[in-house]
Amino acid sequence: MKPIAMWALLAAVFLAGCAPYKYHAAPISPAALASSLYNRSLDDPDLRSWMNQNGGFQTPVWPLKTWDLDSLTLAAYYFNPDLDVARANAASAEAAIQTAAMKPNPTVSVGPGYQSPPASQPIMAFDFSLPIETAGKRGYRIANATHLSQASRLQIAQTAWVVRSRVRLALADHLYAKRTADLLLEQESLQTKYAQMIETRFRAGEIALPQVTTARIELTSLRQAIRTAEGQVNTTHAALAAAIGIPDSALDGKNLTWPDLDHPPAVALLPSQAIREAAVRNRLDVQRALEQYEAAQSALQLQIARQYPDIDLGPGYAYEEASHFISLNLSSVLPIRNHNQGPIAEAEAQRKVAGARLLAIQSTVISDTNNALAQYAAADAALQQSKQSVSQLEEQQQAATRLLQSGETEQFTVIAAKLQTAAAEGAELNALHQAQLALGLLEDALQRPIDPGTTPAFPPIAPRQQLSFTRSHR
Repeated sequence: MKPIAMWALLAAVFLAGCAPYKYHAAPISPAALASSLYNRSLDDPDLRSWMNQNGGFQTPVWPLKTWDLDSLTLAAYYFNPDLDVARANAASAEAAIQTAAMKPNPTVSVGPGYQSPPASQPIMAFDFSLPIETAGKRGYRIANATHLSQASRLQIAQTAWVVRSRVRLALADHLYAKRTADLLLEQESLQTKYAQMIETRFRAGEIALPQVTTARIELTSLRQAIRTAEGQVNTTHAALAAAIGIPDSALDGKNLTWPDLDHPPAVALLPSQAIREAAVRNRLDVQRALEQYEAAQSALQLQIARQYPDIDLGPGYAYEEASHFISLNLSSVLPIRNHNQGPIAEAEAQRKVAGARLLAIQSTVISDTNNALAQYAAADAALQQSKQSVSQLEEQQQAATRLLQSGETEQFTVIAAKLQTAAAEGAELNALHQAQLALGLLEDALQRPIDPGTTPAFPPIAPRQQLSFTRSHR
């Protein structure tokens, strides 16, 4: 075999041995993805296994007929695509640690040759170069990638909190919309009876026409409000399904409950100072910004370390005219024209940006917490006043019923009292809804549930399917 052909063959074998990982295509079909989304169901047995293994959710019966905030939140952790994106980003950041930890490969150069006649001697040169990183650069790269990976993992928890918050809001809206619609139906029945009695009195000449007109207008308004409330029930039903990550039809036939919905905690049980301190110290976005600041610190250390040049250690061998030549080469970049001052200045600026971002987030946390506490205090005060009004009107209604039973008044008075009570109950229901919305804002300010018995803010990190993002296939 000719020398050139032999060296080409050796080079091909060498290059083939340098590539142990092979590319495998992973095509995506939008139609297939859409079909999988439409086919999602709360009855999925894989959902039960995932909730059991990753969420500690035990149930003797499956499929569940009754779903509460905890179980719906776990289902959202399983189905919601935003969490899939966060998990994939975390896996990518985790892979970056492996990249940062890699040591530079040595280089090899081979230079066969031939001396022209009259000597006609073969010439061979072989050089090997081993890069040596100095000043701890590899450690700083690993530290930077590790902090960014931890920030990505915190992003999973932060995304999960957003998912839980949406589920909580949608569930509260849906349950209150249903109760509002039911209460309006009761009011319509009472208003219909009231309008009929008004018309009877008008025909008897006991009252004037404007009173009849007012009763009819109120009945028409109630019927319009019922149609609006029924539409709101459907809208909130779809919003809840979207928050979970399932089609609207997947919630059909499910009994949605929230046992403590009508019992938000008293303001006295929520110490303002303790809540503010907990928010500033423990909020997920604060922790994530802190990890990003530490990553910026490591990036600056890396750029400072790059002032010191790396070393290439290279033994060499040459054969010429029947003589062997062995050499030991030591090479490095001379830091004469620059000392890496540009990248160092950029890294210092990025550290200042990360520090300013952390301060801004903490400032926002304090503002959000104060606003949420104020809103909840106002909502709780309005709720207590509504409850007091309902209690007073219920007493008046009971008194009117007793008078009717004793023959001292007529049915018309009792119906009017019931209508007043129903209207006050509607106001109380709205006040309860507003209190729950304000409580949700307070939980968002903390990024923690107020009730320690509810689903924790940090969800299971395991995805629906165990996919490998950090390794290629051999």
